[in-house]
Amino acid sequence: MIMKLNYMLSVASILSVTVLAQGPTNADALVYSDGVLTLTADSLADSVGSFSADKLPVVTPLNQSTLKGDQSPIVKGMWSIALNDMERNLVTTEKNGTYFAAGIRYTTRIYTRDIAFAAVLAGNDLYPAEILQSIKITRKVRLEMGYKVSTPHIIKEINAPWEAVAEIEKAVMAKYSSNSFTRGTDDVIWIWAIDDLYAKNPRLADWDWFYKTGEKFFNEFYAPWFDSTDGLYRGQSTFQDIQHNGYPANYSITDCVLLKAASTNALYYKGLIAMANAAKISGQDTAVVKFWQAKADALRAAFQHEFIMPDGRISYYKDRDGKLMPNQHNLGTALATIFGMLSPEQARLAYQHYPVTPRGVALVEPYLTDKLGSHNSGDWPFCTALFFWGKEIADGKSYQAETVAQLGRAIGTKLEPKKPQKKAESNEPGDWGDGFGSFHEKIDHVTGLIGGSGSQLWSAAAYLNIFLRHNQVEIFKDLPAKQK
Repeated sequence: MIMKLNYMLSVASILSVTVLAQGPTNADALVYSDGVLTLTADSLADSVGSFSADKLPVVTPLNQSTLKGDQSPIVKGMWSIALNDMERNLVTTEKNGTYFAAGIRYTTRIYTRDIAFAAVLAGNDLYPAEILQSIKITRKVRLEMGYKVSTPHIIKEINAPWEAVAEIEKAVMAKYSSNSFTRGTDDVIWIWAIDDLYAKNPRLADWDWFYKTGEKFFNEFYAPWFDSTDGLYRGQSTFQDIQHNGYPANYSITDCVLLKAASTNALYYKGLIAMANAAKISGQDTAVVKFWQAKADALRAAFQHEFIMPDGRISYYKDRDGKLMPNQHNLGTALATIFGMLSPEQARLAYQHYPVTPRGVALVEPYLTDKLGSHNSGDWPFCTALFFWGKEIADGKSYQAETVAQLGRAIGTKLEPKKPQKKAESNEPGDWGDGFGSFHEKIDHVTGLIGGSGSQLWSAAAYLNIFLRHNQVEIFKDLPAKQK
């Protein structure tokens, strides 16, 4: 039934698509319709619900960056909400200072991948000082933790200085405000974020710190996960929580982190390229620069050999026994394309095989059939933004209006029924900030319903990215002094 739904939505998208404008024309208006998903100047509708511009909450973000041109009321309203959502996630603690949290639901927890993805999507352009502080806090905390983990997260197959400091993971989070390294084996993503931050904000750059810190992490944290037999890094697929529904139901913690994921290996490739760049700018010997570049080139070659399937699709991952998954992961396809790991023809073919429907872009395609849920049959706005970023590269044309329509749904075309929340899980007792009017965490690709935390950091950053990538933002980077 689910596969039939996907097929029907795909056919509807292909046969009924009427793109009124994919780029700013006619007074810069962005409007779109595929027969199901419809964006007009003052409304957005999908297969389950709708909202109009006059129903959007009026917010006043501190960041004064504005959209260029004569954008529509709904586009501008969602822009202000996205900025406000980003700012709602700035938290301050006595121990760690001020940094970006992941979403209203997640209070003061420190999540490297959430900060890093949000940084590259929008934070580095609009909130660079706050992003830099946030990334440096992730490095401080990760160095403090090292391989101190809860007992179930010791991976004996990985030669690392494991130390059990708790029996359950909640105790680790309570002590460090972050998870065991085993739950964040895509940690290398911070290198992409800081490289992009420094490139966009030279006044903040400390390339010597970057190089030395990156070298330390590669040597002490990432090297143990490299497998010289196929030239790939082990570790979970980026953002896919271990033992969640993004993996087969019978997978153990060890199974989830001994696999080799296309998306995470793409992040390693970008990290190695960034290290070569940092080595050059920080004045390292030419041999050092060549060392990092050679490692990057070797990983790209391994990626091409191991992950590209005969029909051109990019495999989700190789399991711990070397079996290639027949499924795709939208971030694997997107990141490999964005980072230039694929030839133009390979990128075009990979995207040709990844369906887009009026209900978005499924995280895993086709779904894993034994365990449906948000990390499998879900559509996450930040993933969809990265997917369309890569799709524009692969296809050589703009999908801006469609991306606005897809991501705009996360404001709340139709919300999932509310669930009782535990007071301790929220900044606002009893509430995840999950009502209509902010960018939510995720969308169910099967039902089309909007769910998860409201004011989600990377969801808001994803919407902002649509306009930043198309050079349609008048940027003001510095927040008022009272916010710092």
